[in-house]
Amino acid sequence: MKKYVLFLIILGCKSSVESPITQVQVISPETYPVGYAMINGTTTGGIGGETVSVSNLDDFRFAAKSPSPMTIQVSGSFSDTGMVIISSNKTIIGVEGATLNGVGLSIYGVSNVIIKNLKINKVVGADCITIKQGSHHIWIDHNELWQDRDHNWDYYDELMEITDRSDYVTISNNIFHDAHTAILVGSGDKQFTDAGHLRVTMHGNFLYNISERQPSIRFGFMHIFNNYFLNGSGYTIGVTINGTVRTDNNLFESQNIPIYTDFNASPGVISGASTNIYINSGANQISSASSNWLPPYQYSMSLIPAAEVRSVVTRQAGPH
Repeated sequence: MKKYVLFLIILGCKSSVESPITQVQVISPETYPVGYAMINGTTTGGIGGETVSVSNLDDFRFAAKSPSPMTIQVSGSFSDTGMVIISSNKTIIGVEGATLNGVGLSIYGVSNVIIKNLKINKVVGADCITIKQGSHHIWIDHNELWQDRDHNWDYYDELMEITDRSDYVTISNNIFHDAHTAILVGSGDKQFTDAGHLRVTMHGNFLYNISERQPSIRFGFMHIFNNYFLNGSGYTIGVTINGTVRTDNNLFESQNIPIYTDFNASPGVISGASTNIYINSGANQISSASSNWLPPYQYSMSLIPAAEVRSVVTRQAGPH
């Protein structure tokens, strides 16, 4: 039996203290994202457009740039360099273990994009997935992204980057592994145009063998719940330069510094640190006062106990 969740959707919210306009929607978590990708609009991808199947990189690039709504089913293992440019109103679904070796996805200045079931790895000098230039309503779900830590820190970029005024993003049920840096939200201490943007939900992800930035966030608002972090050599969640993060029921195992605010020009703000479980990990380094900030949507029906995160996330995360 499918479960349907009642969400309180808050529209037009520019900060955590504004009075929102509310809307109630009943959505299926199998079809629609939980969290920010359903705030101030919806994320439906290529619904309403044609469905096409591609089995080579040239056809994938051509379909992804189409101005029309489209669901693109990708099969095969492609090896190349550079990025595939994704236009608005697209659902990209990997089938039969679809893999991009050395090729990333560029989501620049567009909206309403869903990326599912892809394996993306080792994009030299770039991210596996880049979301920037004001892109909004993006859902990254059930993918696997990785690099290696044999090269220096500048050989690759992050596994994922969300920067430059991008907004309303949900990152769910993915596997991120074997990288120096995983997820960057906000690219610079002086990029003040990011203020009021960079609203991101991150849940149900499995991150392991990563040095830092799982994620790192500046300026924005981020909700991080039910993720499993394993074997991190630096800091796990870094919050700085007016970033605000709510953590709920995450599992940190063998992490050097689980939550870290003591870097860059000023610390960010943390709420919910006591809801997590910490196993064989160092202490949090949080220098800012504890916050009571909550994201502007209902998520209690999606939340599982932290003690169940390892078994659930390792079973459900990644391409299906």
